[in-house]
Amino acid sequence: METKKGIPVSPGVSIGEAYLVGQERFRVRKRTVRRSRVLAEIKRLDKALEKTVEELDGEILRLGEELYIARQVLESHRAIVADPHLRDEVSQTIENKKYTAEYALVDVLSAYYKRFEAMKSEYISDRANDLLDVERKVLRQLFGRKQRRTKAGAGHIIVGHTLTPSEAAALDRSTVGGFAIDVGGRTSHIAIIARAMRMPAVVGLENVSEMISTGDTVIIDGYTGVVITDPDEETLEEYRWKASVSEDFYARLQTEVRLPSETLDGYRISIAANIEFPDEIHSALEWGATGVGLYRTEFLYADKKAPDEERHYRSYREAVEDLQGRYLVIRTLDAGADKFHDEAIGRTEPNPFLGCRSIRLCLEHPEIFRDQIRAVLRVSSLGPVRILLPMVSNVGELRSAKALIREVEDELDREGVEFERDIPLGIMVEVPSAALLSDYLAREVDFFSIGTNDLVQYCLAVDRVNERIAHLYQPAHPAILRLVVQVIEAARDRSIEVSICGEMCSEPIYTILLLGLGLRSFSVSPIAIPTVKRILRKVTMRDAVEVAQRCLEFETAEEGQEYLETRLKSLLPELF
Repeated sequence: METKKGIPVSPGVSIGEAYLVGQERFRVRKRTVRRSRVLAEIKRLDKALEKTVEELDGEILRLGEELYIARQVLESHRAIVADPHLRDEVSQTIENKKYTAEYALVDVLSAYYKRFEAMKSEYISDRANDLLDVERKVLRQLFGRKQRRTKAGAGHIIVGHTLTPSEAAALDRSTVGGFAIDVGGRTSHIAIIARAMRMPAVVGLENVSEMISTGDTVIIDGYTGVVITDPDEETLEEYRWKASVSEDFYARLQTEVRLPSETLDGYRISIAANIEFPDEIHSALEWGATGVGLYRTEFLYADKKAPDEERHYRSYREAVEDLQGRYLVIRTLDAGADKFHDEAIGRTEPNPFLGCRSIRLCLEHPEIFRDQIRAVLRVSSLGPVRILLPMVSNVGELRSAKALIREVEDELDREGVEFERDIPLGIMVEVPSAALLSDYLAREVDFFSIGTNDLVQYCLAVDRVNERIAHLYQPAHPAILRLVVQVIEAARDRSIEVSICGEMCSEPIYTILLLGLGLRSFSVSPIAIPTVKRILRKVTMRDAVEVAQRCLEFETAEEGQEYLETRLKSLLPELF
């Protein structure tokens, strides 16, 4: 028996035989052609692109309504293949360098792939796999190979290094029991598609595809991120029971989606969704989100340069229209040189996490900030929109940002552009200095949103992606709880809203604690909404306050964590 720990991205427990899938590989040599063959190579390219578009059209047509997001993924792939700019760039490479069509395609796409892969933004780097999927499809046409189909049997666990959106979308849902994938994160397309298919999935398993062979018995725990290979009989029986209970639990969660999120004693709690990109809004609403409490906009900056105002506007308008009157909190660019192309800011950042990032970057490059704010203000006339500023660390920084926003408002006024007056403005409280100065900052804004990811990282001096010190990343650390309480009290004193949007509030173990500390507004990962709501509906406010007070008395994070685990097990015994 062997156990691997990865990233849980779609809940549920599944037991089945492994079905190993491998990426179709093409060996493309650097080859050139005679000048007389250039036109023929360009014609080959055109035919391959045309056939690839036809293939994608067929895949999109075969997808059912429940795989709405998968359709959008494939539609984005179709747009890449059909883009005349791609065709022109590849054909010019053939003409100028005399490369074969195959090598010219790889040469052009590899430049885009490397740029995407180098970015630290999980969302943007995950999109690099889209380019690989597109490349394979076009190469298959150029090499004259037929598309291979994954033929898993009923209940099989799909195991692989990666799984492209095309491959995942082509699977017969009735034959798949879950996914165990080496690479990917919470925003990867396989994660999104697995959630849409409502299949347990664990990604980020590093080398699970090398450990497992087709036919091996595999257990997937989509709640904890554990994957077990060749389990002993005792473990097998334990997970058979857990799978049965989990299936029933998950089915009941579906029936509770439209129930109000309120405690047993009638306190109403808002549960909104954190969104990485517009496609997720559809599934967030299916899970019962009251709105979008955090709309991350970094995906708009994936190209060589910052998006223009119209690119921003189109994205925000789509989100507002999809939300149909529910609120949308748009976070301005939260990036540094680690996840924003160097060409856009003119230099490489030596220490991006402590350097010119987020609001600092926007203030240093006001043209980037102004385009985004103009788009947000314009779309505010179409629905309830709020502006959220990230990484604010002092009052002066905030006032500078507010001055720029007022300048943009004046510009729009002079141009006669319609926008909502007094659009709510908030800040992310994710730097210790902002938490400590929250009483001053509360005088300047309409709301706070506590970002626990960075707050924990900066307060405890722990790199949250460093596996060697991962055990020190402790959201229930006494120092973190004291800062959260201070922020809540500052917001309450000034009668402004305060919510929480970090991963901490998406983890069920912290739900009661955060409620007891005084939070009444949560913004969580879409898939976490039903479970968080279930917990809220099983406790009273008095229970939650008692839990919070107890945690505030502990001297170590370990004591608090153990106590919270015990409380959660008593509330949701079916999951433990």
